[in-house]
Parts: sequence; structure tokens; C-alpha cells
Amino acid sequence: MVGAAVLYLTRDRYPDLEFHPLRTVARIAAGTERPVDMFTAVLDDRAYLAHPVPGGRLQVVAVDTGTGTVLWREQTTNAADRWARIEAAPGVVAAVADAPGSSTPRDLVVLDARTGKQRWHRQIQGEDEVFLGDSTAVLVDRVGHRLVGLHPQDGREVWSQASPQGSGGSTRTSVYRVTTDEATGGPAFPDGLPRNPWHGDEERLVQVGADRSVRIVDPADGAILDRRDNVADHDDLVVAHADRLYVAAVDRGYRLEAYDLGELGEPTVLYTAGEDRRPTALTACGEHRACLLEVPGYEGARTEVVAATEGAQTRRWSAPEAATLVPFGEHLLAGRTSPESAVTLFDPTGRAVLADRPGVAVRLDAGNLLVFANGLTTVESDRSVAGVWTESGTVTELGEVKDVRGTSCAWHTTVIACGAENDFVLYRFAGTP
Repeated sequence: MVGAAVLYLTRDRYPDLEFHPLRTVARIAAGTERPVDMFTAVLDDRAYLAHPVPGGRLQVVAVDTGTGTVLWREQTTNAADRWARIEAAPGVVAAVADAPGSSTPRDLVVLDARTGKQRWHRQIQGEDEVFLGDSTAVLVDRVGHRLVGLHPQDGREVWSQASPQGSGGSTRTSVYRVTTDEATGGPAFPDGLPRNPWHGDEERLVQVGADRSVRIVDPADGAILDRRDNVADHDDLVVAHADRLYVAAVDRGYRLEAYDLGELGEPTVLYTAGEDRRPTALTACGEHRACLLEVPGYEGARTEVVAATEGAQTRRWSAPEAATLVPFGEHLLAGRTSPESAVTLFDPTGRAVLADRPGVAVRLDAGNLLVFANGLTTVESDRSVAGVWTESGTVTELGEVKDVRGTSCAWHTTVIACGAENDFVLYRFAGTP
């Protein structure tokens, strides 16, 4: 029993994937004419594919990722001039309409993931956010100046909390989900945000108020679990991960601070910047470790990564023109768009295990990534794809996704789903060919 426990605890949680050339699993029709927009989401063994139909409703199709079998095909009962995205969460698929202005009404529609039947809909505003979770959906109601807990079955309000008010009556606020190692070790969007942010035993939210306060909110009932004043402005760089809250003010000569989310006491100062330096990106990158991008003045060519760990010496290394940071455990992916799109993967010491690879990279899990040779745009084109092992930087060329709209694509550790011209295509790139 002891031996089995040791093997379990020391196992590689994110082993190298068995990459193989892209194989088409299925193509799913999307009407007879080219859809204006196409959206996808992949969760567990299902891909969800969506496009608007004449009249403005959104048609959503659920597909088995193993066989390509269509499981259901349903339309929303609500129509919109334009749709923004779909999002898959445990038990539900949410469709969000687009809005031209911050206070313009738009629809949030929630479908049952098992059957595709519409559960409920709610009108929200242009700048509102929704955090989907296992037990509750939380709406950041910016026009109503409050947080609202919504029941996932019928959308009814189950709790409400007024947003903190700052000087002059401002209620500007930012809300962050507390992520886990499981969430940040899974698939991510190109900017590094987890595609499955609720994954793991954690449901707390952190709200930064217009009065510079921070409070920890329980999404289940809206209870304020803890609160502290004078922590951050709503537009500062803030990351809530595991048991830590990291804050870096978007000013020159800033400080990187860490707060214990178990009890919001005095912060630990992880790093103090020089007077001419400012932060542009921040992420958690290991246990009690935060990494950020730091720019001297406005000289992007001199951008550096700063990796600060509680109780250890701060590390820094060059990352010219880097604009994004994506964590892979303690490894880091830095992406740039100038002078052309490229990515570099660093190990925890700052050594580049994959240097200046052209294109855009996304996380599959903490041990593996995909690199698209060209940027992900709305224009249909062929895009070469490669799989990369994080530890070694070994690259496996997978082939091309053909004639797809890059921004429509979604993925997990074995499949990628994309919208093409008149249909959707589901590819397999790892696991059983």
C-alpha cells in the first residue's frame, strides 16, 4: 500500500501526449450558406458547435468527440442581431449575444448539455460578465452595481450583493475566479485563461471594488468570506490562484504583493520594481510563485520575465516584445505579436526549451501545447499545427487544419474543433489515431 501511494504521489500528472498526424473525425454541416459567425467549445467527450441561422437564432450541435456522432441539434428560442460566443460548463452550454455598447441589452441563453433543450434565458448588459460553476452562475451586473447568484436550472436569482462604492459614487469593479492547479493545468485560450476554470475543488470569487477593497465571495450563497481595504484598483493586475492573491499595480516602480486567501492579512512583498519599470502581464506559475512581464519605460525590446517565489531569490530573464504569459506548471510560454507572431517556452530557470517558434501556441495541459503556424483569425485558411512536449521542447509536426476560421477553434488534449466555410470539422491529433 505504501509503495502504491508513493507511485501515485510521484506520478507524472501531465505526461507527454502521443501526438500523431491530424485525422478528420467528422465534418458537420452548418447550413447551405456561409454562416456569418461560427463558435465551438470542447468539454470532456463532447464538442459543441454553433452558428446563427436566418432569423437570428443560434443553432447548437453536440458531437461525440470519439466518433463524430451528432448527439443533438437545437436552436435557441431567442434571436440576436449577432452572437458573441458559446461556453460549455458542467451540465450546461451557454450562448451569449453580442452588444455594440457597454449598456446595450443582450441575451444570455443557457441550454441543457445532455439534451440541448433551452433551460432559461436572461437579459444582461454589454459589459456584464457571467461566471458559470457547478452550483451557481454568478452575474457581474455592472448597470445594477451588484453581484447576482443565478440558479443553474432556471436562472432565478438566489442571492445578490451590492458592489463596493468608491469616491464620487463609482462602482467600477473587477471579479476573478480563484483558479486551481487542475484548472491551470488544463486547456487554455490563447491568452492563457483556462477553458475549464471551475475544474478542481474551488469555487470562490475575488472582487476588487472601486474603493480599492478586495473581498472573497462564496458563489453558492453570496456570503462575504473575507474582506480587506486598500489592496488594489479595479484595473491593476490581479491573479487569484490556489491559496494566494497576487497584485501588481499598473504603475512604474510597482510592487508585486502576495496575500493569503485563507486570511487576508498583511501582504508578502515578493518583488519591488525600479522606478522606470512597469508590469504588463501577471500569472501564477507554481506553488507560491508569480511571474510577470516587465517593461523598462516603453521599450518593448527590453521586456523581461520576472519570476518571484516566496522565500526564494527572484529570477529574471529577457523576453523581447513578449505580450502574454501562459503557465505550464513552473514552465512559462511567452508570446509576442511584433515584429511577427512567435512563442518561446521557458523552463523554471529561464532557459528556452523552445525558442522563437513562429505562430501562436495554446495549452493542452501542463505538459503539452499546440502551436499554430499562423495567427488565429476569422479568415478561412490552412494552418500548420505542431504538438510540443513542455519538458523537452520536442516538436511533432501534425499537418494542417484545412480552410478553417482560426478564432472559431476549441481544443482539449486529443481533439480540435473548428468552423470552416460551410461546415465544422473535428480533428484528432493525439491518443488513438
